[in-house]
Amino acid sequence: MSSTPTVVRPVEADAVGVMGEYARTPGVVAALEILRAAGVAVATVPGRKLLYREWHSSQGPQGAFIWPGAGRMLKVSWFIDGAQDERGMRSRQTRTVRAARNEALDRVAGVFRDAGWTVWRVESRRTATRRALRVDVTPPAEEEHAPVVSDEEADSLVAEFGIGEGDLDEVVYEAANEDGADEYNGGAHPELSDDDAYEEVHDEADARASSVNNQGAAAQVQFLAEFCGTVEGLRSLLGDVMSPPAATEPSAVS
Repeated sequence: MSSTPTVVRPVEADAVGVMGEYARTPGVVAALEILRAAGVAVATVPGRKLLYREWHSSQGPQGAFIWPGAGRMLKVSWFIDGAQDERGMRSRQTRTVRAARNEALDRVAGVFRDAGWTVWRVESRRTATRRALRVDVTPPAEEEHAPVVSDEEADSLVAEFGIGEGDLDEVVYEAANEDGADEYNGGAHPELSDDDAYEEVHDEADARASSVNNQGAAAQVQFLAEFCGTVEGLRSLLGDVMSPPAATEPSAVS
């Protein structure tokens, strides 16, 4: 009588600093090299399943973790005891963790800025004290690849399309949240439930959009240029947003 063979399921590899499917992306490779050269801790998301109490402890992810963003932009979050945020923490824990994460992300921002990268800080608008959510970074343009639009081109597009204060606020929010949806689909916040992960990426997207909108129309145009990927796509988007409503035919007077 033959016995039923034991099925051994392979254990997924740990994700060190980034999810495995993005580990060979050139921008990610360069970002991880910058962090490691500066001695910044990189978080490891275990491939094996951990119990909740194990994940949210010193055994869980600790340090910087990278997520792909729109275009060449990367999003750098910071794990502390398996969490990228403050959900479920008591107020005493929150104060300590918030200060530690703020300090860590400030260092991350400085490391990338010193390396010549463009840095965007994403912070919560819902707390009385400063709460850093993550740092968004973009590598310097390679010699053979010009940025989608330069500062001067962004200013020219603002003038050409007659973009005023607030005109692009909504479309920036939409673009940031579309990028957030891609991040969610890519497995962001593995330490959270599905619903909480969805809410978190969109909260972060709103904070990112708010940061861009507060920097004025030229910054909005540059953000949308990275989102669209090409000048043609950007001009099409701006044309749709800024086009005047169709004139209505005057009603006949009887």
